[in-house]
Amino acid sequence: MTLIVVALFCASALAASERVVFYPSGADFSSKVKADIKKDVNGNYVMFTLSGQAVPDTFTIASLTKGVAINDVAWARSDLSRSPAAFELGKKIDQLKFKRDAVISRKQAVDGGITFWNERGSRQQIKPSDLGNIAGQVVSNLSKLYTESAKLKVKINELQELINDLKRQLKEMSGGGKLVWNVKVSVAAKGAKRADFKIGYMLRNCGWIPKYKLDAYPSAGKIKFTFEAEIRQGSGMDFKNCDIALATVKKRSRISPPNLGRWVIEPRPEPEPERYVMEEAVMSMDAASMPRVGAGRNMAKRAAPRRVSKATYSLWEMGRKTIPAGSTRKYAVESETWKSNFSFIARPSLTPDVFVSAKTKLAAAKDYPAGSALMFMEGTMIGKRKFSFSGKEKKMFFGSDPMLKVERKILEKKSGEQGMFSSKQTYSWKYGIELESSRTRPVKVLVQEPAPVSGDKRIKLEIITEPKAETKDDNFEWKVEVPAAGKYSVKYSVEMTAPDDMKIDLGIGR
Repeated sequence: MTLIVVALFCASALAASERVVFYPSGADFSSKVKADIKKDVNGNYVMFTLSGQAVPDTFTIASLTKGVAINDVAWARSDLSRSPAAFELGKKIDQLKFKRDAVISRKQAVDGGITFWNERGSRQQIKPSDLGNIAGQVVSNLSKLYTESAKLKVKINELQELINDLKRQLKEMSGGGKLVWNVKVSVAAKGAKRADFKIGYMLRNCGWIPKYKLDAYPSAGKIKFTFEAEIRQGSGMDFKNCDIALATVKKRSRISPPNLGRWVIEPRPEPEPERYVMEEAVMSMDAASMPRVGAGRNMAKRAAPRRVSKATYSLWEMGRKTIPAGSTRKYAVESETWKSNFSFIARPSLTPDVFVSAKTKLAAAKDYPAGSALMFMEGTMIGKRKFSFSGKEKKMFFGSDPMLKVERKILEKKSGEQGMFSSKQTYSWKYGIELESSRTRPVKVLVQEPAPVSGDKRIKLEIITEPKAETKDDNFEWKVEVPAAGKYSVKYSVEMTAPDDMKIDLGIGR
């Protein structure tokens, strides 16, 4: 029987190639290793010592050498081993503690000198002729000692910060403990002394998150886009010159304008009689208490779990990198300039702000996973928001333009009856919208407002818009041009008639 011990978590020299694929939560490690085959009384086997963050159920191993086959795999915990990286980190912590304690001792000696000179200056009997000389010595010595004490205090704080940082790294490296996995793999080997293996397994305490930056330049018609990956490496093993890849499995200042509500005018539903409601409730309780034929089967069918398949998957190849254990690092993934069409949008019934909108169309489809994005306007940060992009086209908002404002005023709102003997009721709304620009050039703005919709054929609406508005998705839309350092006005009115006895819900026009 043969024994191979390959400490994979310390990046064994026997490793021919290593690859790490980081997922949002976890990492997939794979490696090709060449190792000596030995023998003991139980037969041939190889032993791998893995990081305590390895997931046993995900371990795979394949022989790459003809005549060597895998029989079985057994896992066991051990706390007798630590990674060389963790051991070196522990040594550095001990050395820093020794330095810190030496500096503390030095500071205590200096503080003792300060006490001595303070007491000498206040208590010692001094001849009048020696007063000036002694006072000069006290001031000179105290000045030097106070300066040295302050410097030593700063040095102690610096050393303590280094110790705390290394302790944090050591904790991340060991995953909160110093346990490792001993993986015993039984093999069948026909006289082979060495063999090549390919192994793979998932690691906990690893992952990555996307970080984005979008900087809009409306006058140039472009967006500067930056995509970075923040990789968390707490596996307990150093990744030295590994092939690194990133994989994604998809799972408060206002930047964009609020959504408009629908304006529906319809009859108000009559409340149900109390007796009927009570009877209905009693019938419901009776029905609930009575067993139904096949009810058990139906309930079991509804409660059965349902699998939902999602096939979206993207991979970014990052090349060969060295990522030490316990570190969190940020890496550049992509940096591009997107040609974009910019426009301005106003929804004055909801906000006086005029928002900047950008529509981007890429030559090739992209898949950027959900993450946080810093939003900039011409180099100035305007906020932070969630960002994702799948496909070729994307519409984005870059906050409000401080040079543009919009105001909506109610010019008239009244109700009444048509004629002395009329059987109809009427409502009238008149609104005015004014846009104001401080820009030096004319600006095209899309103005949107809810358009009323009749929810009953007996409710008649007469609508006048000035200038003429398009109606799209139950909204008025005006595409207007606001002059440089000027104003532009929009007006619209709604006249409604309905039967006199109809109870009406006026929606957002109430």
